[in-house]
Amino acid sequence: MSSTISLSGMMGAGKSTVGRALAARLGRRLVDTDEEIARWVGRSIPEIFAQEGEGAFRHYEAVVVRELAAVPDLVLALGGGTVLADGPVADLTLTGVLVHLDVPVDTLVARVGTGDGRPLLGDDAATRVAEVKAARDDRYLAVADVVIDADQPVDEVVDAVLGWLRHHRDVLTPSELEAILP
Repeated sequence: MSSTISLSGMMGAGKSTVGRALAARLGRRLVDTDEEIARWVGRSIPEIFAQEGEGAFRHYEAVVVRELAAVPDLVLALGGGTVLADGPVADLTLTGVLVHLDVPVDTLVARVGTGDGRPLLGDDAATRVAEVKAARDDRYLAVADVVIDADQPVDEVVDAVLGWLRHHRDVLTPSELEAILP
């Protein structure tokens, strides 16, 4: 059995995109926690925020992360705020590694555009992205096992993650290691 690989970072950092490519390279299943929360609750993330508020969303998030952390051999694409709470961080680090995808503000702004479907951004996405990143960066860095520069093509980000994982053999299975070794 191998450990779960969880990808953290800001909205627009590429967690889902990198997660898909990483999961494909390793032959693992990707689970996007925001998609799983929406499926579990039966409403979209913006609907949850509008109807119940951020507190309810964070509760759902903690429950979903706890359940997913117990499933081996996953790649998890975490919501941007997942690692702000101690409970999900403890659940994830007990069963795997946290890989933080770091991206500069200007790239994040370009990737999230106007912020449609992202309830924390409001009307001024560019300003709000900078504020949220500034508020969260210390926490992201403090809980991460590794920080990867994700302001590059997806394949290069995946290669950087795999390069780090190669030196942490307890994360991957022997067959995964064999598949990624040059």
